[in-house]
Amino acid sequence: MKTPRLQLVRLTEDHLYGYHAIWSDKHATRWSSHGYCKTVEDSKKWMSSLLLSNNPNGDNFAVIIRSDIDPDKLPEQDDGIESKLLQPGAFIGWVGTWSVLPTPEVGYIFHPDAWGYGFATEALQGFVTMFWELKLQYNTLDAVCDSQNAASVSVLAKCGFVLEESTKEDYTLPWMDPPLRDSVRFRVKRSIKINMWCLAR
Repeated sequence: MKTPRLQLVRLTEDHLYGYHAIWSDKHATRWSSHGYCKTVEDSKKWMSSLLLSNNPNGDNFAVIIRSDIDPDKLPEQDDGIESKLLQPGAFIGWVGTWSVLPTPEVGYIFHPDAWGYGFATEALQGFVTMFWELKLQYNTLDAVCDSQNAASVSVLAKCGFVLEESTKEDYTLPWMDPPLRDSVRFRVKRSIKINMWCLAR
């Protein structure tokens, strides 16, 4: 699956070091109840649950900057210098479903260097379109996040997800204040409308 700037490819062990670069970052992982991974082995164990061989019902993809992208379309750092991460072929995030019961649930995480440039929205839009193609048996797709995770809420809204329910104090993030957190569940339903740019292969 290709979008204007990104390519979504099936997550494999080859992506471990890019995956670890994200999951070893405390700031990037602060909204995850799993917390950050201290070692590459920790990341490998955490990623293993997303691999097709261990989770045949899941659909999990590495988000890669297209190798054929025009460098002028890539953002620069605030100081005007090209980002060391945001280069053609770079692993910048993960998007996918690790659970399908009772309803498929999508998740995503991106390296902080990739925040603020629309990559998460672009990747999720592409994934949702691909999910409807791959999973004809499903007509809904859910996503859950912390009620105060404004960036994630914004991405979901841009991708057509609608708030379904809010739950008070249903999980804990010990490093946050307060540690007892509220979650929000969003849902998007299958539509006959398809973002044609997401179908480029």
